Parts: sequence; structure tokens; C-alpha cells
Amino acid sequence: MRAAKISSYGIIAVCLAVILVPLFVLATVSLQNSSGTLNPLGLPETYYWSNYPKAIEVGRLVLYFTNSVTVLAVSLSVTLVCAILAGYALRHGRAWRADWLFSYFLLGMILPGFAGTIQSFLLLRELSLLNTHLGLSIIQVAGGMALPIFLYFQFFKTVPLEIEEAAMIDGCSPIRIFWQVVVPLTLPVTSTCIIVIAINSWNDFFGPLVYLSSPNSRTLPIGLMFFKTQYSANWPQLFAASALVAMPITLLYMFVQRFIIKGLVGGAVKG
Repeated sequence: MRAAKISSYGIIAVCLAVILVPLFVLATVSLQNSSGTLNPLGLPETYYWSNYPKAIEVGRLVLYFTNSVTVLAVSLSVTLVCAILAGYALRHGRAWRADWLFSYFLLGMILPGFAGTIQSFLLLRELSLLNTHLGLSIIQVAGGMALPIFLYFQFFKTVPLEIEEAAMIDGCSPIRIFWQVVVPLTLPVTSTCIIVIAINSWNDFFGPLVYLSSPNSRTLPIGLMFFKTQYSANWPQLFAASALVAMPITLLYMFVQRFIIKGLVGGAVKG
């Protein structure tokens, strides 16, 4: 028993090191002098906090942040609305038809997203949506729809039909039952979908690289790429920019995680 406990603590320590050491390197390098010798694993003698405002100015992070938020807002809202409607419709559809459609949606989780890149590029060009944030959002919605539909469908299968029948007896219309009775129950799975969709959209590098060509339409991952040129790289400013880029999605995860735990605990004690 003692050996098992020691080994479990050792595994936890290794996992913490894998997570915390890159964060430590990111923080220390971002505060060092770009003209001196970098020491990734040591604390700097002088903290150069000016690397952060310089990174924002030189890297045009405000513009790229606005572009990333625009793409994220469109893809997140459209994906959530379509996924919850599709999951609810599959739950109440005919058995054979719902199973067939559900299997069709699962193909989106099996097939690689890069398989339809050429077709998507040509389609956006024909629709005059190439090099637009709307076109990139459509690609992200199409590529990220399968998992949320899967999660919502599986969740709706656990919701007793008696809840909807009771609301119907009380005089609620089907639309009111859906939005006021069913949707509030989906808080845990909705929080999970928000995290997954937001991380995928925020960190998307391949999509903006292929579908966005204008410098003013770049998102944050593409903007970070231009900190390093062929002949030089300002590593402290690059690390400072990387820390700023990672901060919003990290805060979102910390905020939504509380709702996941609260929803799971609330669902466990109600009955």
C-alpha cells in the first residue's frame, strides 16, 4: 500500500512538472532582455516588463485579438445553437432515422479535417467568402459540429421524457418546453462544448493560414508566426506575446470549469 501511494505521488509530480515547467519557461523568458543571453530555467536579474507592451505594439496583437474574437464568437454561437437543436431532434426522431443521421454525424469525428481542404477552399472562393472571417467561421462550424452533436444527443437520452410531458400538461408549447425546460438542464454539456469549441477556434492555425491571406485579417496564431523571421527572432517579445495569447482562453477555461462542476454536482443530488 505504501509503495502504491509513493508511486501515485511520483506520477502526479511528473505530470505537474510536464505542465508547470513550460509555463515557468514562458514566464521567465518573456521577462528577460532580448539583447542578452537567455536563461530559460533561471530567473532574470532584471525584469523587463516592457516586453509585453512592445509585443502588443510590434505584433499588432490588438488587431489580431479582435479578429480571433470575431471568428470565435461566430463559430461558437452557431455551433452551439445548431448542435443543441440537432441533438434534441435526434432524440425525438424516429428510431431508425435518428440512428442513421447520428451515424452520419459521427463521420465528422472519424474523417480528418484536412481531407476536404481543397473542396472547402474552392467553395469559399465561389461564394466570395475567401479571405473573410465569416468564411473561416463557416469552416470551423462545419469541422467542429460532430462532437457537440454527439454530446448533446447522449445527454438528451438521459433526460426523462416525463419532465417534458409534465410541462406539456401545464400548458407549455413545444418551443417553450425546449427553451425553458430542456435547455437549462444542458448546462454541464454546454460548458464542455464551450471549452472544446473555444480552444479549437482560438488555437486554429491551419484554417487561417489557408483561408485568410490579408495581413489585416490574420488571427493570433498566424500573428505569432511573424514574430520569427528568416534571419532573426525577438524571443522575449515572442514569449510575451504567447503568454498574452494564452491568457484569455485559460481564463475562460477556469471560469467555465466551475459551471461544469456545479452542474454535475447539482445533477447528482437532484432526483
